[in-house]
Amino acid sequence: MKILSSIKISDDLLERLLAIRPGTRIVQVRDFTEADPEADVLLTYGWDIKEDTINLYPNLKWIQTLSAGVDMLPLNRLVSRGVMLTNVKGAHKIQMAEHVIWSMLMLLRRGNTFVSQQEQKIFSAKPKISEMYGKSVCIVGAGTIGKEIAKRCGAFGMTVYGVSLHGGQDQAFEKIVPLEEMPGILAVSDVVVVVLPLTPETKELVNADFIHQMKDGALFINVARGQVVDEDSLIEALKSKKIAAAALDVFRKEPLPEDSPFWELDNVFLTPHIGGRTVQTSERMWEVFQTNLAKYPDSGQMINIVDYRAGY
Repeated sequence: MKILSSIKISDDLLERLLAIRPGTRIVQVRDFTEADPEADVLLTYGWDIKEDTINLYPNLKWIQTLSAGVDMLPLNRLVSRGVMLTNVKGAHKIQMAEHVIWSMLMLLRRGNTFVSQQEQKIFSAKPKISEMYGKSVCIVGAGTIGKEIAKRCGAFGMTVYGVSLHGGQDQAFEKIVPLEEMPGILAVSDVVVVVLPLTPETKELVNADFIHQMKDGALFINVARGQVVDEDSLIEALKSKKIAAAALDVFRKEPLPEDSPFWELDNVFLTPHIGGRTVQTSERMWEVFQTNLAKYPDSGQMINIVDYRAGY
């Protein structure tokens, strides 16, 4: 088996991978622009796989992406070629859940305001701060990451609701509702957290209608994909204070352009798409690949196989 990797692999990790599958050839490449008729597997973060890329590898059978989202890949082309795709779903759940809690506390306890006061050497307790305890939160996307967020919100004494694309219940939530019942939950939630995969169904799900259905003065947190949000509608809602404040880790265009209104809004806590990145992240992602490498080609034993119909 021959694996091409556009991800840097340390000598120690390479030794571990080869021990799992002796005889495997693992070749590190800068990108996937040169044809290789022998390559069976591509290892990637996903952004460097294009429609034309697939044509360069006639023997390609499996792509392992070290990302949870797969919206950047040419899914239809992979389906037509019969290429199996696996991701690292679950590898980001702890750090992203912690990021959401941090973001929520930054908004409720006016973190931006106090950082600004520190920079200006102002010692003032006038800004009003609030608590997570007793508030309700709607987690739009009740999957692996959503459940971890729910557990932590519950530990802070919040009432936790979930919205799922496919239904089902989980003990971490007060209840989980399907998309068609979401308006009723948005109307009573003090905080709305979006952690959905980007699919045709979820693109710009957070639009003017969604925002209109939200409770006046609610908080909004997005750790999903920038394209899930109609940014113009969100900016308008933040300016009017329909949404009291927002914590945004993802944007339609990244890096966020210097002329984006988000930079100037004092009720926005902005981070550069780092919700899933900690020093522990890499090891968790590689654990998924090591598991799959050991089980391949038995798809019944491999984990995180992407459902092309669902898009994640």
